[in-house]
Amino acid sequence: MAARDASRPAREATPPHVRWDVAVAGLGPAGAALVHRLLRRGLSVLAVDPRPGAPWRQTLGGWTRQLPSWLPADVVGATASDPVIRAGATYPIPQQYAVLDNAALARALDLGGAVVETRGVGDAELADLPARVVIDARGSRPGDSHRRDDRARPARVPLQRAFGVLVDPEVAAPVLGGASAVLMDWRPVDGAPSWGATPPTFLYAIPMPDGRLLLEETCLAGVPGPDHADLRERLRHRLNRSGLPASTVDEAAARSDAEYVSIPMVRAPRPRGGPLRFGAAGAQHNPITGYSFFASLRAVDDVVDAVAVAVRDGGRPRVPDRPPVVRQAALRALLRLSPDDTLALFDAFGRLPADRQWAVLDARAATPDLLAGLTTQFTRLPPRSAVGLLRATTF
Repeated sequence: MAARDASRPAREATPPHVRWDVAVAGLGPAGAALVHRLLRRGLSVLAVDPRPGAPWRQTLGGWTRQLPSWLPADVVGATASDPVIRAGATYPIPQQYAVLDNAALARALDLGGAVVETRGVGDAELADLPARVVIDARGSRPGDSHRRDDRARPARVPLQRAFGVLVDPEVAAPVLGGASAVLMDWRPVDGAPSWGATPPTFLYAIPMPDGRLLLEETCLAGVPGPDHADLRERLRHRLNRSGLPASTVDEAAARSDAEYVSIPMVRAPRPRGGPLRFGAAGAQHNPITGYSFFASLRAVDDVVDAVAVAVRDGGRPRVPDRPPVVRQAALRALLRLSPDDTLALFDAFGRLPADRQWAVLDARAATPDLLAGLTTQFTRLPPRSAVGLLRATTF
């Protein structure tokens, strides 16, 4: 158990059933980062997870500027400077993108000093965890990312789905077209000038820590949107248009060099008085992009500060634990947009000034900055798509 901070003020007597300062449910990357920093703060921590120590299989990518200084440099497995977005044209994003080495990250997030229990915890059991502060870091639920199927989930939960393959750099070169990475290529997979009535998807092409590249066809959010079989077929078409054999996808999948992603983009509202949420189910999730982990790393010390105050003084940690209303509204609008208006929306994003782009990308951006970015994006839409976005936002 971690050593206590002798400088902390005295507090009220601990209730008999409370044995720890903080209990964290979930030891995925965000939960592990939180436990690690709580321990460094001198708090006693109980961590509960059904598979503690299980390897993290998901791709953890995000913006280098969000990484905290306390992380060692070797957790960054690959980087790409000025990645691009492709829609009506190609637009560089003037930020450095990083992909983490999951094994190095797990080593850096040392949990020594925490008491770890190997068991699952349901929603109703969270309140019974014997700690002054309980934090839910179980991820974006219902459902798990990187399942290899599309098992039934609630019908109206927006999902981000993707299917991707790992290929050698020389194979990926025609797809990259000289770019270091492609965060989104929204152009129709068959080369048509528009998506028509087909739900749009995009290509995500990034360098990986092992030197290969991940080429992934992604549905940003759908209810339910294309399934993995559809995404796999779209990826075949897209790569074939870049000159790659149609067999590229199937051969990679046969070698198990494939990634399947299925992430719920929203979670049921937290019951009044329920535990604080952190990570993919909390305020660190960006409903506009689906990203959460880099924002969790950036936010974790602020959360730890608030938790330490709550442990000392009682009460609930005073930090947000759900995305701002504006970002949630943006996700709802995105789900209602026509395919071609979606293409126009991301083309408008590509033409934003760098500071406006960052306000949209950064889950921690202040609401006025976010509104300024979204407003500028709206003004750069063609009139028909601007009307479509207004309808999607207001109805």
